[in-house]
Amino acid sequence: MFVTTADPKLEPPVVTVNTVLSLLALDYPAGKLSCYVSDDGCSAVTCYALREAAEFAKLWVPFCKKHGVKVRAPFVYFSGLAVGLGGGHVRDDDDAEFLRAWTLVKNEYEELVRWIENAEEESLVRRGDGEFAEFVGADRRSHPTIIKAYLWP
Repeated sequence: MFVTTADPKLEPPVVTVNTVLSLLALDYPAGKLSCYVSDDGCSAVTCYALREAAEFAKLWVPFCKKHGVKVRAPFVYFSGLAVGLGGGHVRDDDDAEFLRAWTLVKNEYEELVRWIENAEEESLVRRGDGEFAEFVGADRRSHPTIIKAYLWP
């Protein structure tokens, strides 16, 4: 699956992240699904958002599979609209366990969204930890290819 983005202002990284998370949680054999993101906007924030989403996916994907979540986009699922769309969980065998898991995953998702929405391009690039060094001086319209690989669950 290919996800493309070109401008973090017009296409907020949290939207890209939700697209990727919904693709990763599809009911499809994991070894036969790859997700590639092309960011023609050369955004350190989008890269950061995807890195953080890779961590969240370790909770989200197993949660979806275990509880038979039908609507796999977390922003829709946790908005409350998912129930009206038939997106609620289908397993009712242990509602207390489900509620604990749901609360944990929802809280982690809300934290992920806060991190992404509060991330600033310049501060990520200035960090000095090297992960975003490729973005220093990169021009959105003319930049070298930057390849980052994240391991998804």
